[in-house]
Order: sequence, then C-alpha cells, then structure tokens
Amino acid sequence: MADKKSVDPKPLSNLVSLLDGYAALSISDPARIKKIAKGLSDEDPEIKGAWREISKDVDDIAGVPSTSDQIVKLSKRLGILRPLMMFLPLIILTIYYVLLGAKIIGRLGTLGAYAFLIIFIGAYLVSFYVYYTQNKKLSSSVNGYYERHMGEIARQRRHIKVVNQRLIDRLAMIVRSEDKDPNKYKFRLFHDDYANINVISEDKNSIYTVTVKGKTLRKEQQH
Repeated sequence: MADKKSVDPKPLSNLVSLLDGYAALSISDPARIKKIAKGLSDEDPEIKGAWREISKDVDDIAGVPSTSDQIVKLSKRLGILRPLMMFLPLIILTIYYVLLGAKIIGRLGTLGAYAFLIIFIGAYLVSFYVYYTQNKKLSSSVNGYYERHMGEIARQRRHIKVVNQRLIDRLAMIVRSEDKDPNKYKFRLFHDDYANINVISEDKNSIYTVTVKGKTLRKEQQH
C-alpha cells in the first residue's frame, strides 16, 4: 500500500495568510487562492472540506466591488492601460527604428532626432503617470467601498476566520507530526487572536509575522 502523500506546509501557510486577508478585507486575487486550495485539496481531504465550506464566502467578498459602477469603469480602464504600458516601450522603439530606417529621423538633424526621442519618452512617462494614478484611485475606491459595505459580508468574514483556525490547527499538526522546524514556515496575519500560533513580530501596520506552535510530540515526551 502506498504511503499517503505528505502535505507541504508552505502553500498551506500561504493559504492561511491569504484567507486571513479576506477576513480583514485585505483582498488578494481570488484565482490565486483557488489555485493553492485546489492543489492542497488534492492532497488532503481535511483541507478539501475546509475549502468547500468557505469557497463561496471568498467569492462573495471578492465580488463586492463589482456592484459599483465606478469601480467597474476604473477596472476596465486599467485593463486597457495595463497591456499598453507593457508594450509601449517596444512600440516606441519600433516606431523610432522604422523612422530611422526610412531616413526620416536623419532629415530632422541631430537636434530634431533628440527632440523626437524626447517626445516618445515623454509620452511613455505620461502614460505611466496616468496608469499609476488610476491604479491608486482604484485601490482607494475599492477600500472605501468595502468599508461602506462591510456589514453585508460580516457573516462571510467570521466564517472564513473560523475555518481558517482549523487550517492553522492542521498546519500545526503537520509541522509537529513530521518534526519540521516551524520557523521555516513563517507567514503573516492581520489577526493575532488565533490559537496554535506564536507571534514573532508586528509591523507598523499591525500585521503579524507568526509561526504555528511546532514543538514535536517526541520532544514533549523527552521533557
């Protein structure tokens, strides 16, 4: 009979951290959470059951901003600007070398060529500034929208936190049973009131770096 595949504590600690972010309304890409959860669910039925319980809660919380017309418009605008920002330098260089090959740049003289290049660079900087300000505006709008509508998702946030405690307990059990060093699996939390964790530090934004309590059963028996 084949041995049961061991669960890697690292992605599980990442999942715990991301889910706690949802409980605190610090939202990350739900697709990232689903990818981690699916991989872990294939390895561990307990994690699979926990994810099944809260997957809809994650979708409910992630979907809140989509009810705002302003946020949807900003998102669409950024959806256009993002690929443009990625390919704009290549587009600028392509146009420059095409004009250079057609000897149009040469006809402008040295100063004209420099002026042309400066115009292209300026266009890129303006585009970058527009993208940066729109992205900042979107983040601010999303945060404000969550604050105004947090009562509508209070149940989902509480449920995620309850189930997240079970995942922390599962992580602690894996670390202890396999005699792993918990310091190799540090993760970050917005809440420090979970059981089975050791708080290592707190930053200026009240985000905690923690580990699970990883004293092994073998070591406990020696004391």
